[in-house]
This record gives sequence, structure tokens and C-alpha cells, in this order.
Amino acid sequence: MHTFLLVLHIAAGTVGLAAALTALTARKRRGPHTVAGRVFGATVVAVAVTTYALLPFAPAMWWLGIIATATLAAGAAGVYLAWRRPVCGWYRAHLVLMMSTVIAYATPVAVQFSDGAVLAWVLPTLVGSPLVVYRSMVAAGTVRPRHRALMPWRRSPERRPVAGA
Repeated sequence: MHTFLLVLHIAAGTVGLAAALTALTARKRRGPHTVAGRVFGATVVAVAVTTYALLPFAPAMWWLGIIATATLAAGAAGVYLAWRRPVCGWYRAHLVLMMSTVIAYATPVAVQFSDGAVLAWVLPTLVGSPLVVYRSMVAAGTVRPRHRALMPWRRSPERRPVAGA
């Protein structure tokens, strides 16, 4: 049972991370972004449920249940905001919540590939948090987008020749 749950947990996390990267790089409209977002939301639930199911096999890792709950809450709130759009500025809150959930998904990958190094627990947050702030400032209109790789769907305005020059 432990092996089955662990394989399901890893598979859901892998699919979720791929869906998150797809949603992050797709145009923010109906289509690939929303499909990938729905897949990501489903995997957030699957990863949280399998985390809870795996905890009895490793009681010393109880704190992972807290992280799973926080990730599930952030993902659910982000999906709710995208679905209902209840408040002005919902997009920025949605963006912060969903990108924070992606950071929570990237952290265990970094930890597993580094054999549990302390830096791996912190690095995804150190790299991801400035990106979250930057994207939310772009969404708020306080900063112009500067890097095409972060938002490939945006096109730079073409420079038109000045008349008489």
C-alpha cells in the first residue's frame, strides 16, 4: 500500500508540475491555460490526499501534512478566484496564490535531487518569490514587462519609423 501511494503521489506531483509550467507560459485566456490550470488543481488535491495517506507510514514527518494543507488552501483559493472573480484585483491574488503553490511543488523536486540539502528547501522560494512579485507588479500595471521569457505570450510593441525622420 505504501509503494502504491508513493507512486501515485509522485505521479500526481510530476503531472502537476508539468501542468503548472504549461499554465504559467500559456496566454491567460480560455484554452490551454484553463485546461492546464484544471489539471494542476486536480493534482494539488491528489498530492495533498496522498500526503495525508502516507503520513502514518512516517509519523516523524507530520509537518509535511501542514505544508500539504497550506498548499491545498492556496491552490483552492487561487482556483476559486479565477472561477468566481469575486473582488476587484482578483487576478493579482490568483497569480500570487497559484505561483506560491508552484513553488511548493518545485521544492520537493529540488530536495529530492539534492539529497535533502538545506539550500534545496530554501532555493525555490528565494528564486520564485521575486518572480511572483515581478509578475504581480506587471499584472497591477506598476511595472512594464521586461523579459519575454517570463511572459512569452506578450509581444513587444513594434517600433514604427517617425514621419519625416
